[in-house]
Amino acid sequence: MKAGFRGAGLIPFDPQAVLSKLDIRIRTPTPPSILLESANSWVSQTPHNPTEALLQSILVKSRIARHQSSSPTPIFETVVALAKGTERLAHENTLLSVEIRMFRKANEALSKRRHVKKTQLRQGGVLTGQEAIDIISQQKVDIQIRRDEHQNRGNSNGESSTNRCCSKYGKTGHNSRTCSNNIIDPRLLDS
Repeated sequence: MKAGFRGAGLIPFDPQAVLSKLDIRIRTPTPPSILLESANSWVSQTPHNPTEALLQSILVKSRIARHQSSSPTPIFETVVALAKGTERLAHENTLLSVEIRMFRKANEALSKRRHVKKTQLRQGGVLTGQEAIDIISQQKVDIQIRRDEHQNRGNSNGESSTNRCCSKYGKTGHNSRTCSNNIIDPRLLDS
């Protein structure tokens, strides 16, 4: 056992002997490339997000670089899949942009209407008849929108939502007590 320690330079303690027996190769370590690893495992398919589109383009570049005298069919198939995915993403982007623009306009218009009403009333301004009618009609529109949204969503309890209606005439918007068609026959009052 002592011979083993002596051969390794540990007994007697001789650091130079230990260092001289080490096989040291100096090199700079390279970090593993996650993108290249995933690109090597990537198969040609239509990309559905930007990361997949990037991997698809790396795959196309690597296939073009490896292409020597073999058939170019796999490259063409990969390019077609890449173009299809890019076209799909472009269409989605266009639709989302239009939808965002529409929501921003609606939000801005609603914000302006609410701001004008509150500012005018806070400042103690006098409402003209037409402005009052506009405010009331806007409130009715808002109520109708909320009612429509509620009907479209459905009832959370599972119950079907029905509009209340007049039991005498069957018209919605009022009941029999508040019915404007409650006209009393004058002949009944005389008797």
